[in-house]
Amino acid sequence: MKKNTKNTLTLHLVSDSTGETLKAVSSAAAAQFSELEYQQKTYPMVRTVTQLERVFKNIKEEKGVVFCTLVEEEVREKLEQFCKKENILYLPVMENIVSVLEEYTGFEAINKPGGQHILNDDYFKRIEAINYTLEHDDGQGQLNLENADVIVVGVSRTSKTPTCIYLANQGIKAANYPLVPHVGISEELENVKNTQVVALITSAHTLVEIRRKRSIELGLNNTDNDYIDIHKVEEEITTAKRIFANKGWPVIDITRRSVEETASAIMNILSLKEEENVERK
Repeated sequence: MKKNTKNTLTLHLVSDSTGETLKAVSSAAAAQFSELEYQQKTYPMVRTVTQLERVFKNIKEEKGVVFCTLVEEEVREKLEQFCKKENILYLPVMENIVSVLEEYTGFEAINKPGGQHILNDDYFKRIEAINYTLEHDDGQGQLNLENADVIVVGVSRTSKTPTCIYLANQGIKAANYPLVPHVGISEELENVKNTQVVALITSAHTLVEIRRKRSIELGLNNTDNDYIDIHKVEEEITTAKRIFANKGWPVIDITRRSVEETASAIMNILSLKEEENVERK
């Protein structure tokens, strides 16, 4: 196998379904190499040899690495043979995992394309969570906050919305509530008893930079603006921390966290709470 000597790499993603699994896996793998620049080319819904042969030209023109999730043996073998002939690295993402699970469980895989997208209870749970989260974004729909799995609280521009959308895609109903200077929290949030509340915070300098960029995007005047004044923002964060401490809410500092990492931390908090509830019973 000829090694890649460039710092750029094309990832060809050949899937018999949407290709989302391959996008996630290949992105996670490539992200481990900080000096590597990569691009993804996705070929979804490839389920026959005829469909597969149409993508060969694209792969030949820009050789890189081929990731695949193909359950049809004939199609998969055809792609493997092509990659060997063209001296291209071939990575069948699911093949080894499925084989090991077959051996361990004693069951035979159904080999159904797009099997991970079956409309099961988890799917409908995600849809319900997404709808709830969109209806309870930025302080909306406060009358039924108790129906949330988690309420995310924080000052403006602390990634509350994207974090909640990520959680919703995991089937978690996440409402988010903005802390506004000199306003405090609403009566509805004050009266929440059983729903977990999680607070997000970041450094004042980070917050000012994010808000300044947002103001420019919106065409707003940056002068004489408390929203991006470092001293006002520091006061805003201090007040928010005081509220969080008084309420006993767990606080996550998002300064050096991605949305995924923040959401993962929230899910850990929810798991711990669930374990505590089970122990009490």
